Amino acid sequence: MLITYVLIIFLFGHVLVFKKLIFKWNVFGVFFVSTIIFSTIGILIFPFAKDYFLRVFHTFKLGLVTDEQIIKTQILAVGGLLLVLYSYVLGLSLFYRKVKSIDHFKIKTPIQSNLSRVNFDFSLVLIGLFLTIYLFVKQEVLITGIFDGLLGRQPDALLIARRGITSNYLYVIIVYNLLPFLTAVSLYIYMRKRILLNRIMFFSLFLFSFFLILLLFQKRPLIIFLMSLVLSAYVFRKYLLPKRVKVKKVRSKKASRRRYIVIGISLFSLLLLLYYSGTTYQFENLFQAVTTLSEVVLTRVFGRLSLPAFFYVHYFPEVGPHYGLTNIGMLSNVFFFEHFPDTKTLFNFYSKNPKNGSLAINSIFDFYGAFGYFGFVLGNLFLGAILCLIDVFLNKLEKNGINIIFIVFCFVFAYYLSQASLARAFMGYGFVFFALIWMFLQKGFRIKLK
Repeated sequence: MLITYVLIIFLFGHVLVFKKLIFKWNVFGVFFVSTIIFSTIGILIFPFAKDYFLRVFHTFKLGLVTDEQIIKTQILAVGGLLLVLYSYVLGLSLFYRKVKSIDHFKIKTPIQSNLSRVNFDFSLVLIGLFLTIYLFVKQEVLITGIFDGLLGRQPDALLIARRGITSNYLYVIIVYNLLPFLTAVSLYIYMRKRILLNRIMFFSLFLFSFFLILLLFQKRPLIIFLMSLVLSAYVFRKYLLPKRVKVKKVRSKKASRRRYIVIGISLFSLLLLLYYSGTTYQFENLFQAVTTLSEVVLTRVFGRLSLPAFFYVHYFPEVGPHYGLTNIGMLSNVFFFEHFPDTKTLFNFYSKNPKNGSLAINSIFDFYGAFGYFGFVLGNLFLGAILCLIDVFLNKLEKNGINIIFIVFCFVFAYYLSQASLARAFMGYGFVFFALIWMFLQKGFRIKLK
């Protein structure tokens, strides 16, 4: 317990010292805050609420994890996060000769347009044709997922539908990454020029994207999609629309505060509904439903995503050897070595009811699982350097519409680092594809800098 208290104070002290660096609209800040919320908090409070964790997450073999391994996990969680922080700070010092606080949404000049409308329309047509054909082929899987899974509230049917619909890698990339990006672009077009045609285009694309992401039969992609649109709308509303007089601006701030509270409640309610449709819980009244589902949501946010860290520390290297790069499927296909599906292997090992699911492990602990302590240190220093390079590059971009949208989706990439390895966040969760579609949509394929 003493070590846990020391780690909490040590981490909190660093947050206070570097708060101007962390709590800004930058890639590192999103990664740091997301990792603390979705992983580190759960890891640090585990010893204080161990009985509660054992009861709530009874489907996992948490009893295998010893007290020594709990402390080791906590040290790695805090130490890895601070290694990323120090590396990031060192990188900023080398680039700017000081620790510069980067805020990508501190925009001083009017937002310009560098969007190629021709390339945008071409992308929509091409993606639309592919999706029409693919969904026609997969119509039976969709029907099963909708009626048996979502409406019938059968978790097994949801799992089968999820595997069936995501069996095509191109479809996953389009729905996870390209469609949300293009929907944000259509929002920018609509907010820049509020005409009926742009309004129809945005709402049509939004509903289409919402429906397809919902049919991934996963909660997280849908919430991230909606939050990326809310963030994009916030920036465009603040800097794209004409400035108002001060009296109206004060009223606008109050209205905006109420608006974002409503949006937050709506997103949380949607999350409750998605958890309800994905479980077999029965409730006697609405109050019981809301309180029980709220507990489920909060324990999933602050608890379940922290559990894989304990499993990785217990499993490697005592149960199995460190896996190196063998967990990257693309590399195993190219170099013909045996693929090690780490998240699926550990899920099946620690789950009492294995259904071929998978765990979500963040990038900090992936370095430990892959390479042990030495790779853990080097890997997290490398991660800090990567985040620094991305922030420095984004800070050099002209603040035009398409660049701002790319910045928003770099935040999405940073968020996924809190729940996925660096390789998965680059490819499966879209950074590479965000960058490709962003470059393709530049007018004349020319990226404008400040």
